Amino acid sequence: MQLVSPIDPFVSRPVRIVNGEGSLGTLLGGRPPIGVAPAGETGHLRYFATVPLTEEPMQLVSIFLADLESLMAVRGRVNPNGLLELVVHAPVQRGSGSSALDSGLSAHGLSVLASASDLVIDDDGTQVIRPGHKVGGRPHLLRASSQLSRALDDLWNAGHLLVSQFDFPSGDDAVVSGDWPFADGIFALFGRPPFDQDWRWYWDF
Repeated sequence: MQLVSPIDPFVSRPVRIVNGEGSLGTLLGGRPPIGVAPAGETGHLRYFATVPLTEEPMQLVSIFLADLESLMAVRGRVNPNGLLELVVHAPVQRGSGSSALDSGLSAHGLSVLASASDLVIDDDGTQVIRPGHKVGGRPHLLRASSQLSRALDDLWNAGHLLVSQFDFPSGDDAVVSGDWPFADGIFALFGRPPFDQDWRWYWDF
């Protein structure tokens, strides 16, 4: 199994939102992939994105989210499933018919770039963990705390990887229309190979 996310926590793969279809079958916004839907009651969930997990064999995970008001109640901490649902699947085209699961965002692809250092220099000349969209590395925290740091250490020690991080779209991204589901905050999704269960996530702004 060849992972897309680098094992080294000091290395990540930047991601860009692009027009058209993305690399590795990755998608953002619009309609979810054909036949991909969360199990059970889905009235409060909408599709957000499909991000890569493995390349050989190719596996992806589609993310379905609750609304921002619901997410606000659990911001700033590591959470299990509940306000989001995840579906692991092989590459499949985007659906053509509309449904209640459709994203409120315009349809785009995601381009996963080559591995790079997860430490970058910000506008103030300070070295920080890479913000923006990415696969792998460590989450860029807007408000760090000792409790959150311990929770993240527990994830690393249990074998979780940063499957994806999403920031507010930047000038490097295609223009996305619709209400961004994380406001101007950062969302991070953690998974543990072989990615069949035990997901965790974090969001704050």
